[in-house]
Amino acid sequence: MFFNRILPNPPWLPEVMQRTTPEELEFLRSCPRLQSSIAEFANVNEVLAMLPRFQVAAAAKAAASVPQLISGAANTCAEPEWIWPERIARGKLTVLGGAPGTGKSALVTDVIARVTAGSPWPCQEGMAPKGAVLLIEPQGDPDVFGLRFRAAGGDLAGLHVLRDVKEGSKTRPFDLEKDLAGLDALIEGIKDLRLIAIDSVHVPGGRGAAAARKADALFESLAALARRHNVAVLAIARQSGGDYLSRKPISFGALPLTAARAAFLVEFDPAVENGYLLLQVKNELAPDAGTLAFEIVAGERAAVVSFGTLKIPTTPRELRAREAPGFNSAKAEAIEFLRGLFADPLQLKVREIEQEARARGLLSANQPLSQCRALRDARLALGLVVTREGFGRGGAWVWARPEAAEADQTETPAVTSPPIQPAPVQIQTTAELNAGRHL
Repeated sequence: MFFNRILPNPPWLPEVMQRTTPEELEFLRSCPRLQSSIAEFANVNEVLAMLPRFQVAAAAKAAASVPQLISGAANTCAEPEWIWPERIARGKLTVLGGAPGTGKSALVTDVIARVTAGSPWPCQEGMAPKGAVLLIEPQGDPDVFGLRFRAAGGDLAGLHVLRDVKEGSKTRPFDLEKDLAGLDALIEGIKDLRLIAIDSVHVPGGRGAAAARKADALFESLAALARRHNVAVLAIARQSGGDYLSRKPISFGALPLTAARAAFLVEFDPAVENGYLLLQVKNELAPDAGTLAFEIVAGERAAVVSFGTLKIPTTPRELRAREAPGFNSAKAEAIEFLRGLFADPLQLKVREIEQEARARGLLSANQPLSQCRALRDARLALGLVVTREGFGRGGAWVWARPEAAEADQTETPAVTSPPIQPAPVQIQTTAELNAGRHL
């Protein structure tokens, strides 16, 4: 049987065999797609006319991939061109995540307003370079955004918004997966474009390989868009079917962030009612610039973002500890207690911490620090290091910030060791051993 069961003996087959080369005939035999496209009553000329089109497609598909090698001086690099210093870079993709209702859209609106107006960033982090911004907001409400944008001090002259796509006489919402390829011509027509903000990228809720590949491909497309046009892309990652009641943040651990050069998470601030924290999750271009605290307050026309004047010493380490199973309000209170206690000093003795903890009500009158699990877990969350100062009765256990141990190692001068002498045996009391255990 030459073709398939539907066309076992096409009437044009003998003449086609006479008018084709052996290579063309072999291609005709091995191409199921071509077979299914040929009707039973096709004539010889129609069959031969179809053959080149399918041959070109097959040749393109079979073309061997050629690795592109970059050698020597051709390997170049450039310093990041910052939109928001050490946070959002031009030509790169930045991803913003967080639980539903944590003010991600309000925060992005604030960023857009600062860029269009050339306003300063919070906490003295420099000035935003004044320029145009493209907001892609398929499901946004123009009234809500417009009021927030004006309340934040944005300049409408630099704002461009994309929500819909027109197909013939019909209009539909912009779809990142379908319409991203058509953005190039539109972007090239916007003068002095600095930032593309996307509210939002819907990330599949599943943890399977297919969902991860889909999200990864979409982020890679956005990163390529940023590179092609040398424009910063800031995308809100929103998990499909987010629960506003549970306020559970999107899991960055399961989110494919390979294409993103930086990623930030908006979390609830446990120390401030209606307060939020902007924490760094990933940054390949700069060290952690610090955690920013902000609130969403009522303005004259709409709610606006109001940043605190000081940075908050909350780290990703603490964030992971807070997301761990078993985290509770007692642990949160202990973290805030230690955070405030170590705001200035690099280290404190255990007896000093116990005294302050009893005054705060975190320890009972005779309870040692080693028996308070909340404070021990808070120490781990903040990365505090346990060390020992001195020996015997004159010694003491100390909790220290990590930089204190690093400073000790840096500042200690190298000395010539004297001959080793037998050291006197140091005997620690039971109370001292207990004090050091499980700290």
